[in-house]
Order: sequence, then structure tokens, then C-alpha cells
Amino acid sequence: RPAARWLAAGVAGGLVFSALTDTCGMAKVLAKLPHNRPRAADLDATLAALSG
Repeated sequence: RPAARWLAAGVAGGLVFSALTDTCGMAKVLAKLPHNRPRAADLDATLAALSG
């Protein structure tokens, strides 16, 4: 199946490029998602959580 081979070659090429340039496009996309953004630190809430 030529289409599967072209797909595999494209994926392999992307992995090689990622390794050579030390970049990861998926990590950049995932880092921009809202649940990956840190919240502002709240000292009182942190101390209350640590004290039990």
C-alpha cells in the first residue's frame, strides 16, 4: 500500500526533524491549552492545604 508507506515516511521525517532541532510541535500546542496554564499563587490557600 503506497499511501501507508508515504504516511509512515512523513511521520518518520517529522520525528527525525524534531530530534535534530530539539523541538516538539505537539508540546507547544499542548502548552497553550488553558488547563496547562499556571494559576496565580495564593499563599493563604497553599498554607491551608499544607497544614491539613
